[in-house]
Amino acid sequence: MSLLIMRGAILAQGGAAAPPVDIGTAWQLDTTRRPTGYTLSDGNQTVINTSGGSNYQRWVPTAKAILPTGGRRYWEVLCAPGGAATFDGYLGVVSAAQREEFNTGLNPITLGSIGWRGTGALWSSNTASFAQQLTGLPTFGAGDVLMFVIDPTNGRLWIGKNGIWRDDPVSGAATWMAAASAAFHPQLQGRNPGDGGTLRSLPSQFSYPVPSGITALGYLDPDLRFFEAAAFLEIGWDRGLSVAGASFWISRGGGQHLTGADAALFLEQGGGRGGTWTQANLYIEVELP
Repeated sequence: MSLLIMRGAILAQGGAAAPPVDIGTAWQLDTTRRPTGYTLSDGNQTVINTSGGSNYQRWVPTAKAILPTGGRRYWEVLCAPGGAATFDGYLGVVSAAQREEFNTGLNPITLGSIGWRGTGALWSSNTASFAQQLTGLPTFGAGDVLMFVIDPTNGRLWIGKNGIWRDDPVSGAATWMAAASAAFHPQLQGRNPGDGGTLRSLPSQFSYPVPSGITALGYLDPDLRFFEAAAFLEIGWDRGLSVAGASFWISRGGGQHLTGADAALFLEQGGGRGGTWTQANLYIEVELP
């Protein structure tokens, strides 16, 4: 129960800064696209190469996709502590087209994908041909925490290691930009036995803060449901609400359907959709021009 719920304050946590608590679900690696030689654990968030030898060119994408409409997203990868000091494999994102080649023996660096190699190079190509684009990047290996930000609208990727960004994802140019894709999937690869890592997608899992204006990979817009409210004020918001009981309700400019099991007084101005109530002692709706 809450005597006064101000919805604007609740929704503000989805603004410029990431919320201080987890809102959403941890992303998992795709169990249907796990090549031979890899094992998954930790709720399908950790992948390890257990049998592949040198130059093992397979990898595991996430089950969910980052869509162009999803906004810029941040995640981390904890490199497997039991792996090599310098990984030979690639970590980054695969395009929707590359995703289907998880078990063909190709590296995740073509068809609009971007792969940061543990040796300090970045590989990416918008065609089916391999291309090394950058050298001199930070190397990485066992125990390192890698940071990633992607802008899915145009295939821009920023990278960082152990709290230090190679390029500032808030105000700087991207480390690399690939072709636009219908979707991007973070992917993990271990090209030698023991290599691999753990995908981190929620604030409680992160070692480092989410950059300003960027959203954690696993974040989801919250659904708001109230079972009882003695007073509720809504001004100008446009998401759905369900209320079991409200003794006093004011809504101005709400654009979506409202439901209440019991309402002693309900005032709505400018609402664009119908309201349903099991019981309403007084209801006033005014359509504003």
